[in-house]
Amino acid sequence: MAVCPKCGEHLKISDWRQHCPHCGVNIVVYDLQERLMQQADIAEVQHYHFQKKIDRLKASFIGSKLAVVRIITSFIPVFALFLPVINAALNPRFSSYSGNISFITAYNNIDVVTQDGFLGSDRLLLVSIALLLLSIALWLIHFLLLMLACSKRAKGRAIIVNALILLTSFGSFFVFIADKSDAVLSGKPAIGFYLYLALQLINVIIDFIVLKQGIPVHHKQCYVGGIPIEEYFELQKTMSPEEIRAEQYKRLQAIQDEKEKEIAKANEAQAQEKEKEDDKESESEVQDNG
Repeated sequence: MAVCPKCGEHLKISDWRQHCPHCGVNIVVYDLQERLMQQADIAEVQHYHFQKKIDRLKASFIGSKLAVVRIITSFIPVFALFLPVINAALNPRFSSYSGNISFITAYNNIDVVTQDGFLGSDRLLLVSIALLLLSIALWLIHFLLLMLACSKRAKGRAIIVNALILLTSFGSFFVFIADKSDAVLSGKPAIGFYLYLALQLINVIIDFIVLKQGIPVHHKQCYVGGIPIEEYFELQKTMSPEEIRAEQYKRLQAIQDEKEKEIAKANEAQAQEKEKEDDKESESEVQDNG
């Protein structure tokens, strides 16, 4: 239930007029300046907390030269899989294909991959493919988590995700090497697989180096009523709201006075420049007449 901002009396639903029925004050405009200042304080504090998140996000991507390098090394590993991943010959009962197989090749021949018994005939191959797909999912998660690289729990998350990336990537490779069955295919890893492992390893190494060095986060200075927000929080511990408000008006007036001085100086400089140009034009006219 609403109350009158002056007398504090409760207002009924029937008290819809802008004047308080108890004290007669205009509720709409009563102490309007103070209420606007209070709303401005709340908005500026909320902006401060949001600005901190933006500053951490910017630092995660461009906070240092190594952080920029990390974006590249975190992005490119999966593209190695568009190169030949394995060189293999399929079992004739599934297909007569023989040669290099990449992700593009597998996608274009999805009807062969989805045949009954294609993957079920070789459990180690199924495990190898599952680990490879899981490593790709972890790669995507790792890339998205770069946005939170300067948060409190970033280091712990990065260690877990990086460890899982290496485990699944190299696990897929070694399981494929250990698979001697030709029930589905027979072959060996190709350049794409080796490059994928190398890029994932570089990705993890660069990430750990960045985590060890750390990224400096430069926070944009925020103000509440002309007072630096860090100082504002300290003043709240030692001063009353009325005293803080008086200090805010003092700071805001000082800022306004400084701006007016700068404008006056700029106008004065502009006037002097114009006066010099007029003098040059006058001298030029005198010379022409002479």
